[in-house]
Amino acid sequence: MATSFPSLQTLFFLLLFFSTTHIAAQSPSANGTDFSCSANSPISCQTYVTYLAQSPEFLDLGNISDLFGVSSLSIARASNLVSEDAPLVPNQLLLVPITCGCIGNQYFANITYQIKKGDSYYLVSVTSFENLTNWHVVLKMNPSLNPNLLQIGDKVTFPLFCKCPSKTHLENGIEYLLTHVWKPGDDVTQVGAKLNASPADIETENNYRNFSDAVNLPVLIPVSKLPALSQIYPYPPKRNESKRHRDLIAAISIGVALLILLLAALVFCTHRLRSRNKSILNRNSSYLESADLIPMKEHAKSERFEPKFTQDKLLPGVSGYLGKPIIYEIKVIMEATMNLSEHYRIGKSVYRATIDEKVLAIKKIKEDVTEELRILQRINHANLVKLMGVSLDSEGNRFLVYEYAENGSLDKWLHPKSKSSSSSGSAASLTWSQRLHVALDVANGLQYMHEHTQPSLVHRDIRTKNILLDSRFKAKIANFSLAAPTTNDVMPKVDVFAFGVVLLGVALRKESQEKKRKW
Repeated sequence: MATSFPSLQTLFFLLLFFSTTHIAAQSPSANGTDFSCSANSPISCQTYVTYLAQSPEFLDLGNISDLFGVSSLSIARASNLVSEDAPLVPNQLLLVPITCGCIGNQYFANITYQIKKGDSYYLVSVTSFENLTNWHVVLKMNPSLNPNLLQIGDKVTFPLFCKCPSKTHLENGIEYLLTHVWKPGDDVTQVGAKLNASPADIETENNYRNFSDAVNLPVLIPVSKLPALSQIYPYPPKRNESKRHRDLIAAISIGVALLILLLAALVFCTHRLRSRNKSILNRNSSYLESADLIPMKEHAKSERFEPKFTQDKLLPGVSGYLGKPIIYEIKVIMEATMNLSEHYRIGKSVYRATIDEKVLAIKKIKEDVTEELRILQRINHANLVKLMGVSLDSEGNRFLVYEYAENGSLDKWLHPKSKSSSSSGSAASLTWSQRLHVALDVANGLQYMHEHTQPSLVHRDIRTKNILLDSRFKAKIANFSLAAPTTNDVMPKVDVFAFGVVLLGVALRKESQEKKRKW
């Protein structure tokens, strides 16, 4: 026993030395980059970190935006990508916007990360966040968590190294201090050319005699403006990649053709009726003309809902990501609905409310809506109902706040409960022009989900009750509780079939109304 003690003691000190060396290797050098706060620097600022797209998980811009908690559109714009759906390749350089703040005496951008199976502080720091942070800083930032007993779903704060430009920086024309992790093959001239920075400024800012000491450590790149990254796409989109969407396009074409044919048939039948019975003609004509004026009377002729088949505007209404939903206090929700009063109810669990002078629709849900929220935060199109905000009460009820569709669901217009409801939505008050436009709106919304989201999405519950009409009778697809990412070629066909059923309902309902008036 006496002879083994020195050996164990030696082994202990060797392990201690190795651990200390390993921690030091992960930390910014004390003689290198300074991330501390200074008296002439702001408390917080908007800045950027460089990030390399990596296989398999982070070749998708949506996954990268989820990791950093920012919109994919903001990353695409900063990184000079053609769109947020642009394909990424391994090691493609990106700029990710972050909010940098002074915490204690050092700058960090705190990112909340949800632990997955097999994760550890070290693994997430060096892989997912690519050494923009290090594990011992994560350990200090999360004192209430045991790093050896992490559970799946635990929320951990990962502080990314960053810095805000001081008054001196700004006077010298430096607007941003980008955080860049130094790679083994990097040199000052190459990095400066890539990020539009002066090599001399990089050396001054980081105080390294030899930048080989900075490998795998974050450094600061001072720039006067954001660099326009040179993005090269090694392969063009292949035609056969859209093969699974041809059924949708074919269905849209057939549906439009069907509506046009039915319109022609209706015109022909109306002409025959005129020759038979002039009184019936006058009554029907005046009725249709007055119905035409209901949604149109406030718009000029040039603004009427006429179909436009222009190939260069296949997806009208696509808009950029406008940021995360507003988190409403439950008190605001209750005041706007008078504690969910029946007077404000417009559906089974949907209430009309006015918040900040905006008319909104509030849906109360008890079930978990995590997946639905994940999808709603990644889509934004004029023909999809927009999520404006969310709220949660002490009893676990979720409240989803949507934009308000003044004219309700398409179902109420096609299947009115009473004959006296023409002012609020009777089947005959929708003209053929409006019906055709509703069909095109729904088609545009589905095409956006199927072809212009990454990964592509399917709604799985397309029906007239889930199609809402706004004040100008523009159709918006609603209720994404069953929506999901596409995993095979069959899933989009479910939406295509359901869309065909909606088209038939829109067309044949008009025909049945005409027959009733005839008899």
